[in-house]
Amino acid sequence: TDFCGPPKSIPHASLSSEKSYHLGQVLHFKCQSGFDKRLPTSGTRVCKMVNGKITWTPLEMRCTNDSS
Repeated sequence: TDFCGPPKSIPHASLSSEKSYHLGQVLHFKCQSGFDKRLPTSGTRVCKMVNGKITWTPLEMRCTNDSS
């Protein structure tokens, strides 16, 4: 009942976690090798209750191999 479901994927980032997305779960994202030219290159999202709705916290993270 208290599940977030799978989070939206982030391009070129990998996710390390089990596949149960329950309330309070923390997901750790990390840019894949070669796609870590912009900070931040890793981050976390938390499954939490916001205004009575179970949702993932936002994650401001971009993985790119763009050198500019």
